[in-house]
Order: sequence, then C-alpha cells, then structure tokens
Amino acid sequence: MKIKIDGAEAKVVFEACHLVPGNGKCGRLHPHFNKVSVVIDGNLSSKRRVLHLYKLKYMILEICNELDGKVLLAQYPENIMHVERNINYVKVSVNGKTYSLPEEDVMQLPISSLNTEDMCLYFSDRIIRSIKDEFDISRINWVEVIFDEGHGQIAANRVILNKDNQVP
Repeated sequence: MKIKIDGAEAKVVFEACHLVPGNGKCGRLHPHFNKVSVVIDGNLSSKRRVLHLYKLKYMILEICNELDGKVLLAQYPENIMHVERNINYVKVSVNGKTYSLPEEDVMQLPISSLNTEDMCLYFSDRIIRSIKDEFDISRINWVEVIFDEGHGQIAANRVILNKDNQVP
C-alpha cells in the first residue's frame, strides 16, 4: 500500500533564498517557495497502517521549519564561494559580489550545490534517517521524496529500504 504526504495540500512548505555561483540570473540572491512531498510504499501493520501519517508530516515540517526564511548556502569550493563567519554575521563573497548577512539568517547545508536534485537528496537523507529513528521500517519497501522548488522544477528520489518485501 502507498501513502503520501502532498507538500502543497498538506502545507509542507518553506521559503528560502539562495544563489547559484556563475549561473546568470540565478547567480543573484533570489527566493524559492519550496514544497516537499513524500510517498511511502509498505505493508500494513496490525493497526492497519503503513506508518503514522501525522508523525511523518511533523518530521518533514521540522526539517522545513529549520530552513524557512533562511539564506541557504552550499559547501561550494573556496575558489567559487568564500564564506567568512564572524560573531554576528556571515560574509559571503561570490560572483564578484560580497554579502554581509546576520548569522541567524544563514544556514549552510552539507551539500555540494543548492540545485533541485541536491536539495531532494538532502531531504531524502534527513527524512529517511527520521523514519528509521521513529518507525519500524521492516514493513516499508521504499520511500520517495519529491522536492518542488516552484515553477514546475521538481526532483524525485526513491530509496529502497526492503527489496525482499516488494511485489514483482
């Protein structure tokens, strides 16, 4: 059986700014209104559920809330983006510009870029770790995370957890 948290319908969303080094118009600081959806395929428990949907939604929202309203930075090489952290602010030098931002407004993610695919992989990793911590995954076949950065730009990543359970 498949269950789904639809990011748009369930309001599993966050707004954040970022920039893409050396990428024309996207090289400027700009916002995205992001949605995160999750589809899980698994077998029913004795309680007649794959897993608790509200707990799953809360886990995804927790990640979204960490990023909401932030300026996101990736772990770009030093020669592409220089990030200097001071006591109250972060100075970012990229694309011939320097930004000085309040420390609490910046979040540097442990990923190599902020493209749709890498953001999808970031969410996949975080969500699957949370699922493994919270639920018995022996009945879960796969988890698919869909990351939508808006304007029809979507990436999906499916991770197989139990290939022995899958129906051919």
